Amino acid sequence: MAKIPEYIKDEETGAVIFQNATAYVQRKKVIEQTKLKLKAEKDSKRSINSMKREIKVLKQQVASSSALEQRLQKLEQNASVPSEGDN
Repeated sequence: MAKIPEYIKDEETGAVIFQNATAYVQRKKVIEQTKLKLKAEKDSKRSINSMKREIKVLKQQVASSSALEQRLQKLEQNASVPSEGDN
């Protein structure tokens, strides 16, 4: 059996006309739940994008620190090698 709708839609204006008081409350609850669900999805996407940006920055920092370590090692090697004029 098909459920009888508790509201009708005005064809000219698109307005929803409720036939009983509880239908309005039920519809408001559904709309609110939908809004909360969409907001949660949007926030989830934001946090994922934020984490991606953070990972990108961390990768850049790691790359620059490893390059710095390599330069320091080269400087230390050059400093520890005795020159020919020291004898």
